[in-house]
Amino acid sequence: MLRRRVLVPTRRLLSTLSPVSLSLSHLTQQSHVQLKAGDAAPTNVEIVPVLNAEDFAIRCSAASLDSVDINSLFSIEEAEKELKIVKKSVQDTTLQLLLPHTVDLDVAVANGSVTLKDKVEGDVKVVLGRGNIDVNKVRGSSVSLKTNDGSIHVAALVEGETVALEASDVRCKRLMASTAQVKLGKTSTTSEFGAIYASTCNIVTRQSEKLQVGNVHGYLRVAGEGLERVEVDSVTGALEVEDSGDKCSVAAHFDSWSDMSSSILVAGNVRVSLQPTASIDVELHGTKVTVGEGCEFVSSDMEQLEDDYAVFTGELRAQEGTAASTSSGKINVDSAKDDAMRTSFFMKESGNEEEAKMPRLFVHALQGEVALDQLNWMDNIKRKHLKK
Repeated sequence: MLRRRVLVPTRRLLSTLSPVSLSLSHLTQQSHVQLKAGDAAPTNVEIVPVLNAEDFAIRCSAASLDSVDINSLFSIEEAEKELKIVKKSVQDTTLQLLLPHTVDLDVAVANGSVTLKDKVEGDVKVVLGRGNIDVNKVRGSSVSLKTNDGSIHVAALVEGETVALEASDVRCKRLMASTAQVKLGKTSTTSEFGAIYASTCNIVTRQSEKLQVGNVHGYLRVAGEGLERVEVDSVTGALEVEDSGDKCSVAAHFDSWSDMSSSILVAGNVRVSLQPTASIDVELHGTKVTVGEGCEFVSSDMEQLEDDYAVFTGELRAQEGTAASTSSGKINVDSAKDDAMRTSFFMKESGNEEEAKMPRLFVHALQGEVALDQLNWMDNIKRKHLKK
C-alpha cells in the first residue's frame, strides 16, 4: 500500500546551493517509480542508478526559492516496491532521483529535461511536452522515449523487445530491438544512428536535412517527407527507403542481404554498392543508369524509355575469390556480426524455413541518376574516406 511521505522540518535547507535530500532506503530492486510534472515551469530531472540502498534518495532544489520544502513542491507516496511523485507547485525545479539500477520508470514532464545516467535496466517510459531527453544506456522489455519539442540523445545503447523513439531529432549510438519505431519531427536538423540491430525498424521522418545510419543488421524502413539525403554505411539484411519530396538522394552499401527485397524510391540521385560475394536481381530506374566496371552479370538489359529516362535489369553474378574478403584483414566480420546480434530481444529465430529465394534490389530515382557498384568492405571504406 502506498503511503504519503511527509518531510520533517529538519530537512529544510536555507540555501539553494545544496539541494534538499530525502532518503528512499526502503526501495528495492525492480521497483516501479512514477513521476508526474504537469505545470508549465521547467522541471529538470536526473535519474542516477546507485548500488547501495542507503544511497537511494530524492534531491530537490528550486532556483527561485530562498528555502526549499519538498512537501510544498511534491506529493510523495511510497511503498516497498513503488514510488509515486507528483509535482504540485509551479516552480522552476531541479530533481535528482538516486534509484536502484533495476527499476521501472514512468516519467511525464510538461516542460524541462530528463537525463538517465549510467545504466538503467527495466521498462522505461519518458514523455516530455517540451525539452530534451539524454540517455547513456537503458535496457528493458519495453522502452519508450518521447518529446514533442526537443531532442533525444543516446550516448551508448537503447535496447528492448520494443523500442519507441519520438523527437525533433535523434542521435543514437546503438539501437537494439525486436521491433523499433522512430518518429522524427519537421525540423532542419540531422539525425544519426551509429548502429541499428532490429528484426524490424521503422523510421518515419518529416525532417528536411540528412538521416545518417552507420550499420543496419536486420530490416530498416525509412519513410520521409522531404529529406535532403539518406546515408547508410552498411546493410546486413534489407533496406527500404521512400521519400515523397523532390530532392532526396541516397547512398547505401550492402554487405549481405536477406531473401527480403530491398527498395529505394526517391526523387534524387541514388548510389548503391553491393558486396560481390552473392548474386542478386537488380532493377534500376533513373534519368541515367551507370554500372561500375567491376560488376559482373549473368544477364542484363538496358531499356531507354524516353530520351531522359532509362530502366536497367540484370542478375549480378557472385564473383569468385571475393568471399574471403569479408573475413580477411580484420577479425572475422561475419562471425563478429553474428555475435553482435545475439541478444534476448534481437532476431528471434523462427522454426519455419522457407525455400531460399533470389534476393532483389529495386531502385527508382524519379528525377535523378542511379549508380551501381560491386565493392567489398575494404573498397567501400576506401571510397568513403576518399570522399572525405
